[in-house]
Amino acid sequence: MIVPATDGRLPIRSLAGRVPMVLTEHPWEVLLVDTLPPERGVQLSWFAGRPTQSAAGRTVLLDAGGSVLEVDARLQLHRIPLSLGERELLSAAPAASGGLWLTDARGEVLRVERNGALTTMAQSAFSYPQVSSDERGNAWLVRSPQYFSYRWDSAGTPLLLNIAAPGARVIPLGSAVVPEHVMLRDLANAGTLVAVGDTLYFVPFIRDEVVALSTTGDTLWLARRGLPQSTTSPRFEVHDGQVQVDYHPVNLGATLGPDGRLYVLSTAGFTTSESRLDVFDRQTGVVLRTAQLPTATPTLAVDSSGRVYLLDEFRLLTGVAPRDRPPFAPFELPRAGGGRVSLADLQGRVALINFWASWCVPCRTELQALDGLRRSIADSDFAFLTLNDDADTAAGTGFLRDLHLDIPVAFGRDRLRQAYHYPGLPFTVLLDRHGRVAQRWIGLIDADQIAGVRATILAELARQDQGPGPRHHHAH
Repeated sequence: MIVPATDGRLPIRSLAGRVPMVLTEHPWEVLLVDTLPPERGVQLSWFAGRPTQSAAGRTVLLDAGGSVLEVDARLQLHRIPLSLGERELLSAAPAASGGLWLTDARGEVLRVERNGALTTMAQSAFSYPQVSSDERGNAWLVRSPQYFSYRWDSAGTPLLLNIAAPGARVIPLGSAVVPEHVMLRDLANAGTLVAVGDTLYFVPFIRDEVVALSTTGDTLWLARRGLPQSTTSPRFEVHDGQVQVDYHPVNLGATLGPDGRLYVLSTAGFTTSESRLDVFDRQTGVVLRTAQLPTATPTLAVDSSGRVYLLDEFRLLTGVAPRDRPPFAPFELPRAGGGRVSLADLQGRVALINFWASWCVPCRTELQALDGLRRSIADSDFAFLTLNDDADTAAGTGFLRDLHLDIPVAFGRDRLRQAYHYPGLPFTVLLDRHGRVAQRWIGLIDADQIAGVRATILAELARQDQGPGPRHHHAH
């Protein structure tokens, strides 16, 4: 719902050379976000704080475990089966002919065709690229706002890169900002890109800006909102003997709504516990309306009239069709205390499996949190198992003894990563009653995420059972 703002004011317009500048500190309208499920078709625009990618009639996203999902207008999620080995995906976007563009933490750009054929392209000019696509399915690369490197960079580095197809020439576009500390160029130019027709909208991660560019690199307009947390040029600083970077996140992503407007999610001042959603007019850069959100990682859908819905990400995830879930690779491993355990032993139960090792520092915190979680679920259909990947099993048992943890453990003896291709530890997987992967979590599950993991487990326990079905082996 949209209501008039009590403090609405006209935007302030100016020129910087020939570039129109617009400052909208007080939009005329307030957007009240709906918390009821939508009754008609919508576009899922953010998932757990990450913008989705929509092009060529398809919307794709990455979940917390790095799996690629496709979502339709009824918010039905379909997991796309991919065989990518030990790659940690950073972004995904639709490509032409039903394929996908992907980027990974190695800095590589991948193209997956509808039939599953994979093309690995050369590393981009960016350490950690993030991909967007236009309505033709061409790829546009920006620097990732999730990962950045601190390295010396040449002054001619572009702001954006364009790729039409595998083997095609990579076209640089625009000029990157050169910060005072040049090794912070990745951070200074990280952001999100939305490509619409012959216009590109670049939304920097740490600056209060939205920039409209032509496909030849000309700046069409630059918009600001007067946000105090903006960082014009990041710097290295020393505090208490440690080097830190003086920046605060501003723009958390952008997407094109089905109503044709540009939606930008940002932090609400210097807090990271809330966020704001601004709706921009794409022709002028004026903020039409804004909404305050109670979380910095919202899941949002937008309909064709501009109505916005705040959704529960875990309820959406449990809507992924079980028949589309990949099977978990079988195992049979020795248990702590004697005996062996196998995947077959978990059949018929919902199982949470955690991979860890004694040298993994975050595993210390996570194992204690997961132990509390498993004790809180009093359901005989729930199983909890940890898989230790130390080469020396004594290192794993000593680690648990130091933490005073008595949890189910099986030993992989440094062979688990080769079998399960996880990008790093800790790594956690939720299996359904048929041994299929219902959800994955890469990295530390902290105290703030435990409630969501628990909700996902309970939803899976409550799911009406569906047996194994046919599997698809293509990208769409």
